[in-house]
Amino acid sequence: GRSRSCEKLHKMWFFLGLAAVAVMAVPYLILGEDAVFTYHDQLDGEMIAYILQAKYLFRGDILPEFMGGMSKTALTLPAPGFVALFLTGNYFAALLSMQLIGSLTGYLGIYLLAREAGVYGGIAAATAVLFAYLPFLPVYGLSQYGIPLLFWCVLQLKRKRRMAVSYLYIAWYALTSSLVLVGFGLLGMGVLWLLWLFWKQRESVFSFLGAWLLLLGIYMAENCRLLGELLGLGGAQVSHKAEYVLAADSFFSALWQNLTKGGQHSEDYHFFLLAAALIAAAAGFALREKHVRRLQGIVGICLLWNLFFSVLAALWDCGLGVSVRSRMDAFRAFQADRLLWIAPVFWYLAFACGVMICMELLLHQGRKPAVLLLILIMGGGFAGAGLQILLAGDVKSNIQKLRNPDYGLLSYRDYYGIGVMDQVESFLRETEGREQSEYKVVSLGIDPAAALYHGFYCLDGYSNNYPLDYKHSFRKVLAPELERNEYLRDYFDGWGNRCYLFSSECPGYYTIEKGGFYFQDYRMDVAALKELGGDYLLSAAYIANGEEQGLVLLNENPLETEGSYYRIYVYKVH
Repeated sequence: GRSRSCEKLHKMWFFLGLAAVAVMAVPYLILGEDAVFTYHDQLDGEMIAYILQAKYLFRGDILPEFMGGMSKTALTLPAPGFVALFLTGNYFAALLSMQLIGSLTGYLGIYLLAREAGVYGGIAAATAVLFAYLPFLPVYGLSQYGIPLLFWCVLQLKRKRRMAVSYLYIAWYALTSSLVLVGFGLLGMGVLWLLWLFWKQRESVFSFLGAWLLLLGIYMAENCRLLGELLGLGGAQVSHKAEYVLAADSFFSALWQNLTKGGQHSEDYHFFLLAAALIAAAAGFALREKHVRRLQGIVGICLLWNLFFSVLAALWDCGLGVSVRSRMDAFRAFQADRLLWIAPVFWYLAFACGVMICMELLLHQGRKPAVLLLILIMGGGFAGAGLQILLAGDVKSNIQKLRNPDYGLLSYRDYYGIGVMDQVESFLRETEGREQSEYKVVSLGIDPAAALYHGFYCLDGYSNNYPLDYKHSFRKVLAPELERNEYLRDYFDGWGNRCYLFSSECPGYYTIEKGGFYFQDYRMDVAALKELGGDYLLSAAYIANGEEQGLVLLNENPLETEGSYYRIYVYKVH
């Protein structure tokens, strides 16, 4: 009877946590396209990859709208399986679905892992909710959110339980995650795990080897074109990455950053959780319970893995690592700090085990002041991490948007110019008599993603793998402005993923809100733009010297809506 009531209690906690995660979708559903999503590395790039790859799914190797007609490898999907969501044409719903699927998968994974470690249902559910609310970008699919459930499946294979379900999820994870961003690290961990099994538990080797080969095989199939380019097969063109300028970090400062904060797009606000887990693990030595020793061992393993990842990432980015990478040609731009995408699962599992140690202390030693203090520390760690997560994520921004419709952050509708870009298309069709496929545009003060979202054929865009020749051709267009601003010159020449029209009058700004700003002295090589195939320039601000530059303004009254972020002037390249 007691075990049955305990099981009911665990289920209750599980479903309460699940409901807490599902609630995150409510503000998005109410706001619709007025909702806020992080646009950096999401709305500006990966969303366009899904939209165009869905449009040309199983149709050729070229994306005609993107940067004058680029290979599909210029926009590699971070979660190929989720491209199916974009086939409906409702891109907002597709993005929201990815967020919800990712968060729910993350919740389930942490919950099951914690329960596997012997953590009570309430503690497992609370920790899993924290993980589910981490502000990972949904465009990366299950690359981050799906790792805990992947690890749980690996443990099932080791114990020869739930084999079919585990293999199915591993295949699903491979389809909905990225080899380049995180898969390489997971495959590397798999090799180490295989070696350990071969040494300790040979009977489990073949079940896991099959899973590892399944993961590898799907990744290889998904990325065969990209891998071919990286290996120089089939006469692949030189990537613009060949001109990346690599900057070295201090090893120790990078290591500290990696251990306490994480890497790019993997910051998980674990510092308070880490401190609390370490204190709890140390306090656990007061007990001789086997269960507590096991929990301490799990905390130790989690910390060792993350120390390993942090050291490798720091070595890759320090002076020694940069000098080695500079000789690696196609792999010189490879980001080993993506290993830190695996780290959050270990931080959160360690914390759940730490809380469980505290509960064991409470059960065995009663309400001693030291035990109560320890529980307060764990509660403070949980509250501190939770507050940081809520303040950093889009959920908080959308709650603010619900309270105040004029909240300052760019909404999905604002960013993509929904309602305004449609006017631009109609204007050019009615005044110039041309359909979108018959001309090419560039954008100034408007992220090119807005034009691409609406089906325009663009010469500009955001890509981490396009031909070096194209970068040089586009640079000719930009040259007059780049010569006027060292920051922009270094930004484009030393990196160049953003093949945009930059302005020295507002460096670093890719979107310009309608208002009093106008370009007083914008300079570009219009002849080079014409040679590249440019027909029209869409500008978010009036260009005072446009006529001198060879730009003919087609609309004296800018295109806009009452609530639009952009006010668009259409210039013909003369």
